[in-house]
Amino acid sequence: MEQRVKNRDWVKNAAIVFLAVLLVLTFFSNTWMNRSLPEVATQYVTSGSITAKVRGTGTVTAVGMHTVKADQTREIRAVMVKSGQKVEAGDVLFVLGQGEASALEQAQENLRQLQVSYQRAAIGVPTVDYSLQEKRIADQEEAVEEARKAMEEAAQKDSKSDLPVKQLEAANAEVAADTAVLKEAENTVAAEQVAYDTYKNAYDTLYNDTKAKGEARVAEAEEKAANYREAVDTFTALVEKLQVEYEELNLKYQNQQGRELDEGEIEITLEDLKDKETELESAREGKSLAEAESQKVDDEVEQTKADAQAALDAVDDTAVKAQEAKLNQAKEAVTEAEEALRIATEKRDAIQATIDEIVDQDGTSDEYTAAKKAYQAAKDTLYEMKYNLQQEKISDSKSQQLSYLDLSDIGAQIENAKKKVLDLSGGEENQILAKVAGTVQSVECAPGDTKLKDDVLCTIEVPDMGYSLSFTVTNDQARRLKVGDSATVSNYYWGNEIVATLNNIKTDPKNPQNNKILSFDLEGDVNAGAELTLSVGQKSANYDNIVPNSSIRSDTNGSFVLVVESKNSPLGNRYYARRVAVEVLAEDDMNSAVTGDLGYGSYVITTSNAPVKNGDMVRLADNA
Repeated sequence: MEQRVKNRDWVKNAAIVFLAVLLVLTFFSNTWMNRSLPEVATQYVTSGSITAKVRGTGTVTAVGMHTVKADQTREIRAVMVKSGQKVEAGDVLFVLGQGEASALEQAQENLRQLQVSYQRAAIGVPTVDYSLQEKRIADQEEAVEEARKAMEEAAQKDSKSDLPVKQLEAANAEVAADTAVLKEAENTVAAEQVAYDTYKNAYDTLYNDTKAKGEARVAEAEEKAANYREAVDTFTALVEKLQVEYEELNLKYQNQQGRELDEGEIEITLEDLKDKETELESAREGKSLAEAESQKVDDEVEQTKADAQAALDAVDDTAVKAQEAKLNQAKEAVTEAEEALRIATEKRDAIQATIDEIVDQDGTSDEYTAAKKAYQAAKDTLYEMKYNLQQEKISDSKSQQLSYLDLSDIGAQIENAKKKVLDLSGGEENQILAKVAGTVQSVECAPGDTKLKDDVLCTIEVPDMGYSLSFTVTNDQARRLKVGDSATVSNYYWGNEIVATLNNIKTDPKNPQNNKILSFDLEGDVNAGAELTLSVGQKSANYDNIVPNSSIRSDTNGSFVLVVESKNSPLGNRYYARRVAVEVLAEDDMNSAVTGDLGYGSYVITTSNAPVKNGDMVRLADNA
């Protein structure tokens, strides 16, 4: 009996020791686990107002980028600029090499033949001299006047009243004076007409040449685009063909898999199927590349059309319009002189009619009758002489115009031929000059390279046209902005201050339902290619859930915060991190307004001393 009591005490003591050790181990285990958990700092969710900032990062681009292209296939003998170099309009960019010797010789011979043709045509231009005819007409006018006076004298002898001879002489003098004024005005018109024709022919030649060159460039670009579209069609047909072949092979391969075949009976191996799949993918890649190039070339066609129209619009017709105005003014002077002569002539004719009436009534002698016939014959001769001279002038004018037209055409051909010879000659005389002032952004060739027509030789940034930057925002952010808002640059700490102004808000073509593109004008110390982060202010607004910016995290599934939740346990409260997906509505430098499964007073993790993920147990920092 005594032995049993001793055994029972031993069991009791062992249990007490075991429970004590277990308690001690549990205490130290709990303490050690707490120390090993990630320590987090938290902050609670609040509500209130935020004066938000829309932020975005974009690459600075120059509004004006001038591309220098080769206008024909030529060797680049020397490159006179390098990337980053500033150039002025007229500076030499490239020196071209000589073209093919046979082409140069042919161009020189063509120029020589055109120059000979021009000289022959110039010699053949008819010259006019009407001095003899005009002298005879002047003599005949004097004869008419003498015959008229003789007729009037004979009539005066028979007349019972005096004739208004002095009034007629005064009227004739006025007519002569107005005739001289008219002739001077007509001479002025003729001189201005020659000057106008010269300007107009030069303008027409330049305009037509520019138009022809533009049309040739457009036609070449459209032909290139057609070739790329044909390549796309070829790849499309190839992809469709290979797709059918692959599906047929795959079907045969799958059918084989359901049967037990000897090695010699296998028609389609897995390697065959993979080879066909690789061939199909290569064709798809080729199609994709061809489509991208085709789109690029289509864009080049539109740009070529725009450049051709711009070049056509740039042909200056200021001199032509100024000369046309002078010609019209001279024609108005002729009209005024003709009106004055008409009035003076009517006055003279009225006086002459009065004299003729008196003469017809009183003139009865044979002397008067003979004088009247002589007067009428002299007038008829004068009319015939003037008519013949007028017809001769019309004929000569047509001949001269045809000759000048031929000369103008040959002259234009000579200028083109000279350019051709110069282009093929190479050397210092054959250079590509800068048409704009700016900074060379890139040089696409080196000495000795042969560049095809329309290949890009270099790109020049034109700073005078300004710089721009754009980035994408949500529709909600865009609604709070307006064109004209100023933005600040948050990642630019050197150079002069940059001024950014919102100039356009447009729909994002990649995501038209949800996004907008903000475009900004930039001024200040900025260069193309720099990446800038802009902040543009929105109006203040109230929000239900506001959290610190440091609490917002993101991954491939979007933005989220980690909320701290507590759970009771026998050893006290345990804290766990729970992921809550959020959408950022607005933000300032410190806080962000969000939507999500959050409540006022919820605690979100702002920082931690170790990575924390959804469901992890954490411990709170002492100041949390």
